[in-house]
Amino acid sequence: MMIDHNRRQIVEPSIRRKACMLINSFKNGKRVTKKLDLNGYLKMDVGPFWRVLSKDGGHNWVLMNHQTYNREIRK
Repeated sequence: MMIDHNRRQIVEPSIRRKACMLINSFKNGKRVTKKLDLNGYLKMDVGPFWRVLSKDGGHNWVLMNHQTYNREIRK
């Protein structure tokens, strides 16, 4: 399941499609995530400005821009 962190952010359809493809690849067992050493979160780079972050081991994913991502990983 993927949700947007902030509904006011405008996410292009191509970014949303790529994020969904990465999540499906993860669910099919491909290694597309990076585990953050700081807190154990999982992340996927969707592009230079977009990230998908999971704080619960890959059950729920949140699509966010890189500035929001930087704030969230420090929480």
